[in-house]
Amino acid sequence: MKKRIIVTLGLIAALAIAGCANQTAGNTQAEPAQEQAAETEQPAEAEQTTETEQAAEPAQEQTAGTQTESAGMVKYESKDGWSTSYDSSLIEVTEDDGVVFSYKGDAEGVNRVHVNYYEGEMPDEVLYNVMAGENGLPEHKRSEDYFAGRTDVWSMRTSMASNTVKGATEDFIAVERNGGTLLIQITTSEQADEGKGIAVSDALAAVVDSFELADQQPQTYGSGVPGKYIANVTDEIEGEEVSAEYYVQFNEDHTGVIHMQDDVQVIWYSRDGVVLSAETGEQIYEYNVEGDSLYLRENEEDDFMEFIRDSAK
Repeated sequence: MKKRIIVTLGLIAALAIAGCANQTAGNTQAEPAQEQAAETEQPAEAEQTTETEQAAEPAQEQTAGTQTESAGMVKYESKDGWSTSYDSSLIEVTEDDGVVFSYKGDAEGVNRVHVNYYEGEMPDEVLYNVMAGENGLPEHKRSEDYFAGRTDVWSMRTSMASNTVKGATEDFIAVERNGGTLLIQITTSEQADEGKGIAVSDALAAVVDSFELADQQPQTYGSGVPGKYIANVTDEIEGEEVSAEYYVQFNEDHTGVIHMQDDVQVIWYSRDGVVLSAETGEQIYEYNVEGDSLYLRENEEDDFMEFIRDSAK
């Protein structure tokens, strides 16, 4: 089993930190007061004329999704059951091999969010197919996290140097969704100006953070891991044998507790068998589940300690 410190780089880190806050903060913003006042002062006849002209305009044809605008924000709704919101003054949407949200503000290079749904394919398979080259997977960083602030939706994440856009970074978020995988690919070019970089990051993060998933079914990836696993141990203290019960509790929402001498709050990952400290985010254990046994160790040099699933005892 490989042991590594999982690190989330670039825009992925910003998304993970901002996810919950943006999910609850809402995705609309009030129009400027001057514009609202101008609309109020229009004569009734002018209002009627404007409404008539708007009604006469043909509805914009959508090939894969629909878009509705409210208070300066546009909501895109996909036929695949997901939706997201974006600022139309900063983001342009195109539908070609998926849905692409491209940053059109003042910035260098390519900056976009590309969304596809792969029916019948799981996250690892999708990530390999989109990332691998002739020599297999390139050097990359792996992590996992909640998706768009939802504690019931888990996502697999990778980050790598782009092999198609010079000087850019590709961040991937793969979400198991109803028998397939929703893949969000975020391409960001390096900005010489820090202010431009922040503007790009904020605009693209707003798109990802506002994702909504209709009829999201329970995920199956890693579903065999959650549970309580127990180990009965005997230590000799001052010449006397003392028995104790240790346990590992992994919850379905990827939180958990490891109880030995103390209780340690943890986050467990589905891939690579990584266990992080919930307090610091650092890797503190690695694990493996085989049937009703969970094997746990701190370092590669250590032997695995076996815990048995409580329901199997």
